[in-house]
This record gives sequence, C-alpha cells and structure tokens, in this order.
Amino acid sequence: MTGAATSESKRYVVGPDVEIGLAFGLGVQVDALYRREGYSSPFSNFAGSDYSQERANSWEFPMLLKYKFALPLIKPFIEAGYAPRVINGTVNNNGFSVNLQTGQRTYGQNHYGTSWDASQGLVVGGGAQLRLGRLLVSPEVRYTHWNNQAILVTYPDGPTFGSAQDQIDVLVGLSWKLR
Repeated sequence: MTGAATSESKRYVVGPDVEIGLAFGLGVQVDALYRREGYSSPFSNFAGSDYSQERANSWEFPMLLKYKFALPLIKPFIEAGYAPRVINGTVNNNGFSVNLQTGQRTYGQNHYGTSWDASQGLVVGGGAQLRLGRLLVSPEVRYTHWNNQAILVTYPDGPTFGSAQDQIDVLVGLSWKLR
C-alpha cells in the first residue's frame, strides 16, 4: 500500500487591513487575509489506485488588539486577538478499482466542491512599524493556534492527513497614513 499527501499550498498571504488608533498606544486592527491552499494525494493498494488533488481558498479574519511602544523612529508592537477562518475548494479525483474475482479494472473520475469546517484561532504576534513619510512598513511575526484541522482527509484502509493546527506567518504590511 502507498499513500501520502503533498502540500501544494502557496506561501504568500494577501489582503487588506484596517487599523484604528486608540489612546495610550493601543489600537484595534482587522484583517481579511487570503491564501491558496491545496494538496495532492496518490493512494494505491492491491485493489486499485486513486489520485486526488484539491485547490481551496482560505479566508482568515483576524481581529487584533495592538499595543505600540512609544519610540521616535520605529514603533515596536505586540498584538493578540481572535481569527475566524473559512476554507472552500474543489477536488479532482481519478483512479481505478480491480475486481478481485475477475481482475477487471473499473476506471472512474469525479469532481466535487468542498466546504471544510470553519475554524477559530487565537493569534499573538509582534513586529515593528517604520514610517517613511505617509507610507508605513510593518514587518511582523504572527502565531495562530486553530481549534481544529480545517482540512482532514481519511482513507478507509489507508492514511489520514490534515492541515496543521499551529501556524506561523511572517508578514509585511504596507499602509498609507491618511493624516
């Protein structure tokens, strides 16, 4: 028997954010982050073979409380909050099964949509904000722990694989200060 999943997820994340500054260095930030997820999975044993490939769109909506330290040029910050996530996609599947009595192969393929269980995550992070005129550059590192594996695939007589519940992102925010 063989079978394994290979990630085909993209390493980039894109999306807008809105930050509202409050008093005493505090702020609230809301993001809408998009990433492309995917996997491919070949599976075979004595009774057949199967190849599945999924492409999915993941949307995360972190809502963060942010604290910026009051330094003159670079503003280090820490953040924490909550993030809901939804993942929807499509699976292309093709393969064959073998009739063990006759040896005849039956081929098949299908295409179907997926709507994985929603996830909620706890987010913590930190970084620094550098102001270049009205342009704000904010490199940061974020850690998110999700409450479940959003993608979880189980073969009846084979491997199980799923998405990670712990996620680390290195992000660079580019913003334009209105005032």
